[in-house]
Amino acid sequence: MASRSGNKSNKRNARKPRRRIEGEGLGLLTLENTDPIQMGFWAPNRVWATAKFLIPLREHIERKKKAGVLPPLTPVMADFKSWVTSNSVYRMWVNLMIEQANAFIASQDEKVRKEIKDDGDVIWLPGYDSFFEVLNEIITTSPSFNTTAQVGTPMNGLLAVAMATDAGLALFHDTTFNLQFRNVLNAWNTFLKGSASLDKLDIEAPEKPGSWISEAAWKAGVWNQMVHDASQPGYGFDSWNSFFIREFVPGARPFQGNPKVDVNIGCETTPWDYSNHLQFEKRFWVKDYDYSLLDLFGGNRQWADLFVGGQLYQGFLSATHYHRWRAPLDGRIVRSWVQPGTYFAQRPGQGEEQGTWEGTESEPYLGHVAARAIFIFDHKKCGYVALICIGMVEVSTCVITPSQYIVGEGAKPVAVKRGTGIGHFEFGGSTHIMVFQKDRVRLADWAVHAKKHQNDPNPTPLGTVIATALR
Repeated sequence: MASRSGNKSNKRNARKPRRRIEGEGLGLLTLENTDPIQMGFWAPNRVWATAKFLIPLREHIERKKKAGVLPPLTPVMADFKSWVTSNSVYRMWVNLMIEQANAFIASQDEKVRKEIKDDGDVIWLPGYDSFFEVLNEIITTSPSFNTTAQVGTPMNGLLAVAMATDAGLALFHDTTFNLQFRNVLNAWNTFLKGSASLDKLDIEAPEKPGSWISEAAWKAGVWNQMVHDASQPGYGFDSWNSFFIREFVPGARPFQGNPKVDVNIGCETTPWDYSNHLQFEKRFWVKDYDYSLLDLFGGNRQWADLFVGGQLYQGFLSATHYHRWRAPLDGRIVRSWVQPGTYFAQRPGQGEEQGTWEGTESEPYLGHVAARAIFIFDHKKCGYVALICIGMVEVSTCVITPSQYIVGEGAKPVAVKRGTGIGHFEFGGSTHIMVFQKDRVRLADWAVHAKKHQNDPNPTPLGTVIATALR
């Protein structure tokens, strides 16, 4: 495969990025002012950016219904609906979630209600049956490219309001419900790994709706320095998932600094947060009490103990970013595993308010509860370093590969060179955390001041030095 040439892949939107956490007044995100800048952020604005995606999807389903061509629910979705319907508590929660989401939308001011009204009524989810119909439509097609924050995460568009309701919080923190919902996500996973999922990488119709090879996608940077072959069907990919985890062209992301004393970032992410003087255990679910080592490491006390008093960096990435992980240092992997977790949970008490971005306040919280891959590295000068790759929304699969880098408890450590591929996300947006021991490293200024860089239009390049040994 070869990289496409020309200036098209290097174009950047030169406009000043809007604030990610929207406030009142002129900066408020609306249906009219969403643009490619927003697609750099995985999480959609609950009302505006998601409405721009969800309302056309609902209308598409209604047209199919009226024409009598809406297909029946897939077997997996039919089973899921049957399970919910036959379990009264879960049927109650789903119905309450729909009612509470609609009530929130109805509480918005007149201008907002006019933007998102449906046949004269302000409705987010038309009803119980519609909830499963929309889910069914989503899992039988590939995610679309668009120029809103909703890019690549259609299921989150459906759930963005609902998951923040009291009933939604109850559902998506419930283990039994998540086990059933996982069957739905697994079915979508299977579809996205098949050739039928390449419909939006169609070289015969590059400007079709939702195309990932359109002029707009190129302008937004989807293909900047990415491996592909524009002359081949699917740009040379055999499924939407293989496109999603596409590689950089050789040499695009050299690892910088001195491997004897430096640690690099293991994921290409936009800075989000920094924390110092880490504590073993904290109330991570409460605002401003961000990180609890015991919970980040899935209750594994011996690994949490290593980082008490240390430092932490967190970054996030959207569905358009690079989704592979690479070893951040020369050293050893002493332990690694995939920690099971939630799919669409957010921090309790976060609540809803006009202009809130779904997930932004929950970024630290999700590091403790969402599905994640956890690596513990040992470096001669920098001590122990942890890399935690966290799945967020959609299928949110975390894959450690090749399997030699899965290091069990008590197993012999595995040597690794910085820049070596150690795994990847599949589908959806993601975040990652790096944790460092107390008094072992000095973090780069951009990491320490991560919050000042939350609006950076581009992520920090993979291979950038994040920490340097103090001794």
